[in-house]
Parts: sequence; structure tokens; C-alpha cells
Amino acid sequence: MPVKNTDILVIRNDKIGDFILILPAISWIKKNIPQAKITCIVSKEVSPLAKHCKNIDNILVDTSIKELIKELNKLSFDISISFFSTFRIGYILKKINIPIRIAPKTKLAQFFYTHRILQKRSKSKKPEYEYNIDLVDEMFQIIQLKNIENIDGTPYLSLDYEESIKHRKSFIEKYKLNENKKIIFIHPSTGGSSKGLSIDLYANICKGLRKFDDYNFMIHTSKHDIKIAKRLIDEAKTDVSIKMIDTTDDLSEMVSNINICDIFMAGSTGPLHIAGALNKKTVAFYPKKKSSTSLRWETINDFKKRLSFSDINKSKKYITIEFKKTLLEIQKFIGSDDIV
Repeated sequence: MPVKNTDILVIRNDKIGDFILILPAISWIKKNIPQAKITCIVSKEVSPLAKHCKNIDNILVDTSIKELIKELNKLSFDISISFFSTFRIGYILKKINIPIRIAPKTKLAQFFYTHRILQKRSKSKKPEYEYNIDLVDEMFQIIQLKNIENIDGTPYLSLDYEESIKHRKSFIEKYKLNENKKIIFIHPSTGGSSKGLSIDLYANICKGLRKFDDYNFMIHTSKHDIKIAKRLIDEAKTDVSIKMIDTTDDLSEMVSNINICDIFMAGSTGPLHIAGALNKKTVAFYPKKKSSTSLRWETINDFKKRLSFSDINKSKKYITIEFKKTLLEIQKFIGSDDIV
């Protein structure tokens, strides 16, 4: 196969965080096959976010089997990579007869693929994005690509520079922030079944950090979790002022908003991974559950911009931490001088 003009179909058609964690793998493809055309199948929810991915050439929204086959038949692909294998997608890829079909070796769906990689991701032996990279490495071996270069660095999401400057200025004016102090976004909701920090603990972290500097604290949340945000504001108001961003369902607007912050603090959520893809500093809190560890779901920002804490299991309902030690580590981390 002529590597130079390869048409590659990649699939990750579920949640925001899962999609974000395929971006290093896609970047690696473009780094080594710059003229390859990459088409990505995503969920309807994620499609606005995918438009900010500089290494994706074409986006297809996952619809019905019939509609997806119709759209895919208008195109021609040499290779497909399913970063998450499902029976339905496997059937579609075999139906349109893509010659090289790569996927994790899982359940019945594996029989639709020409190349299957045994990964056992649930054992959480390495980060999710590295499992995705392994599938690209398999592709390089299949097409016998030589002299493979390292993966490109962050950020993995791109925004117009001039528009970003304007948005930051208007954001600071709108919320009356101190432009000379760092902006810390707090995303207190988990968005899933995993437990997160309690509102009291988030409030105490803000109170503790305020003793070090006059940071701008902003709550980033969804429309469904406004009550949680208001509780955090009320809990902290006697010691520290925390403001709340206007909520939005527009993923492009969410990316622009998160791009304003200097530090993003949250549990393992989609917005946390967006912050990582924008190469923001992230402070993350993870449960101890084997499938949800800090290693498995670490963010994709530069390593020096990641700080994470794991649950010490003192509560069944919430993530717990050693507060004083954690607070000092967070302050040291956000107080360093490498904020961009």
C-alpha cells in the first residue's frame, strides 16, 4: 500500500473524555503520515468538539446503521481503527469492505476485524491514551512504516489565537476578575457514577488557597448541576468569593471558556480532559476503583502540568484526601511560574 496517500477511518463514538484520549494517537498518525486523510466517526454530542482537532480532516456523526453505511460508501478507506470495539461498528466496517480493520480483541465484535490487539484495558496497567496509541503502532507495523517519529506535543485542540485573546478579555470584564491573578476553574460535578469530592472539601480547598494568594475562583458546570454549584458558592462565601460561569450546552463555547483558565480542578470528567487537551494545568481527583484509576484516566497535557490525587477511602460516598498535604501540593503546583 502507498503509505503517503493513505485514507484512514478512526472511530470513537461515545463520550467526551473517551474521544479526547484518542487525540495523541491521531496526532501520531499525522506526524508520521502527514498526507494521510483521517476521517473520524464521533457521537452527535462530541461532533462540535471534533471540529477543534487539527489532525482530523473529516468528521462523520454516528447515526443509524443504514445512514452510516450510505455515508461511508461515498468514501474510500485503506484502513480503519476502532479505538473501542462494538459489534455494530464492526459489522459496518466489514460491510463496506475496508481491507485493513484494526480493533481491540474483545468479545464477539473482534471477528469483524482483520487485526485484533489483546489489551485488557480494565486492568488499568497504563493510561487509556497509551492503549489507543498501541492500535496505531499496530497499524505502522502492518503497513511496514519505517523510521517512526515521536508523537507531537500538546495542545491537541486548536483555537483561533486572536479570538481567544478577545474572549479572555471580555470574560475577565464580564465576571470582574483580577487580570493579574491566576484563574482557577472548579468543576465540582462528576457527570457519572464515580464518586467525587464533597462540596465541603472543594470549599475548604478554595479557602485554603485564598490564604496563599488572591486567586480568581470560577465554577464551571453544566445546566444539570447548577444546584451543586450554588451550594459550593454558599459554602465558601464567608471566606472566599467564588463566581459561576454561565452554563452552556455548546461544546465549542465550552472549549473557549476552558481555554481562559490557568488551572482546571475536577474529578475525572469530560471537561477535565478538554482542559488537558488544551494543555492547561489540571488538578484531578480519582476514585480508587480499578477501572477508574489516576493512571488509567490521566489527562493528555504536558506531564509537568498534571497533578492528581487518589481516594484514600475514608468515605463510601465521596473521594477523600489528606487535606493539609494535598492543599500544600496544589498551592506549590499552581504557584509555579510555567503558566502559559
